[in-house]
Amino acid sequence: MAKDALTSSAPAVEAPRLSANDVQPTEPMRLGAASNFSQGWNEALFQSALALPLTNWRDSIRWADVEKTPGHYEFTTPMTSYPARLATRNARLTLTLNWGNPLYDAGQTPHSTEALAAFANFVTELVRRYPAIDTLEIGNEINGNNFVNGVVRESSLAQRRRYHLAMVRAAAEGVRAAGSKVRVIGGSVHSLPAGFLWPLLDSPGAKDLAGLALHPYTTPIDQLPSQIGVLRRHPLLRNMPLHVTEFGSVDPASAADDLVRSYATLSSLGFSEMDWYPLNDRGDGFVPLLRRDGSITEVGRAFRFANDRLARFRASNLSPDPFTFIHAFGPDLWALWGAPRKVWIDTAEVTAFDATGNALAPEQLALDETRVLILQGRRKLAFPESVKLGCLSLIADSFLGFSYPAKGIRSVPTGFASFTLNAQHTVPLETLPGQQGDGVPWTPYLGRTTAAFPRVSADLAIPGPSDDALLLEFPAARTGMLRIVGEFSAANPGAQLPSISLQVNGRDIQPLPSSKSSTINRRVDVQKGGTLGFAIRWNRTARDSAVKYRIRLFDDAVCPV
Repeated sequence: MAKDALTSSAPAVEAPRLSANDVQPTEPMRLGAASNFSQGWNEALFQSALALPLTNWRDSIRWADVEKTPGHYEFTTPMTSYPARLATRNARLTLTLNWGNPLYDAGQTPHSTEALAAFANFVTELVRRYPAIDTLEIGNEINGNNFVNGVVRESSLAQRRRYHLAMVRAAAEGVRAAGSKVRVIGGSVHSLPAGFLWPLLDSPGAKDLAGLALHPYTTPIDQLPSQIGVLRRHPLLRNMPLHVTEFGSVDPASAADDLVRSYATLSSLGFSEMDWYPLNDRGDGFVPLLRRDGSITEVGRAFRFANDRLARFRASNLSPDPFTFIHAFGPDLWALWGAPRKVWIDTAEVTAFDATGNALAPEQLALDETRVLILQGRRKLAFPESVKLGCLSLIADSFLGFSYPAKGIRSVPTGFASFTLNAQHTVPLETLPGQQGDGVPWTPYLGRTTAAFPRVSADLAIPGPSDDALLLEFPAARTGMLRIVGEFSAANPGAQLPSISLQVNGRDIQPLPSSKSSTINRRVDVQKGGTLGFAIRWNRTARDSAVKYRIRLFDDAVCPV
């Protein structure tokens, strides 16, 4: 048998976890789904959602459907009265309030004193009437242009933040007028734009925020810990509840695993809520829990399994290294995935399941980066008594080990540090928060505050338009033979790869061919303290220079056949 997890060569670097100064909730993270019964009623689908069972709902009520005469409210349709039915099933509702009312500000996103006062009165009526509502999400992806209109849409990002906080303040006043304890959360952003959210939190109006709503669609699941870590560098976010009120998948083959992996990750990170998008088919490509006829999908089965088995506990991150993800739900239930390697279990004590709850054959168990493995023990799970992991020769990974240095750290033990290279001098790139201005990514990335490029994320690299090369480099910790695997492809249709070369100790030793994609897999002798990596150079335009990449480094001697 190959070496087990306790003797694997993978560096024992602790995965990102909450510190003593961060939120450390003990109650389970609520698992819900984003429905749209406020936009169109379907009784059969509503009953299917109740039978799922869906107990944590995220939906809306359109203000214009309720207040058609100033100060007069009518909740006479299924689209406006459904929260009363949720209360009879002990269900909870995160209610999104975003759109305006034609009676005020011509139906635009509320911004005038009159419209905001009327909005506050509408909130008071809602929370008094419907006890199922325990959270109000104000706005919907306010950092984009799809769900705001009028004056607010045409404003600068700074002014838009002020308009949003005025709407949050009005909602909070409405809740207080009702004598209610309903939480008011805001922010409500697409992606994870710390550069947009940090100034929002620095504003005086932020005192009315009881939490932030996030829709991190553009962040790969295994990058959530590091990007959330950047977001939480703001002092107020070390203890502010975070809610993912939309998260989904467009791949039917992986959606079930994506749901369980994202739930496990966010629960370990201390989030308050995760709502899968969507509950039902919206026709936008995102994989729903229920089909249009109300039947359950594979990801719906994963939701039901996670709701039954995982959502009773707050997850704890037990990941032993940056390439292996283990989240414990109580002492006897683990969710695992990661770099490929064999998994052995004590079959008398442990049962294995896939994301939907189907039992798996013990002799075929293995970790996979995108497939989750659920282990249920008769008693407490532990290495190596009831679970063992096979040997892992992976020692560095540009994707799984990607990190965001606070002040330009030169070496990253589990990833590849990013530099610009000019006249043999390397200058580290710095962490930029995302959407700190126009024309930049809406997630954290590495780059320069003074220039649009270079730009590096966990899977995309764009060099700068100069003689400087973009260098992705790994420092060798010991002398020996290592195997480096690099995979590169042009990020945009019709483009060719820019100039890319393998480097050892700062010297080009192998250029990659110019094509749409290229892979290199070779052994390289390195000396302790030396470096190896890849240099990428500008190719006419940013579009032609953008490269999707992944670089992995293996020490094959650790796992002899």
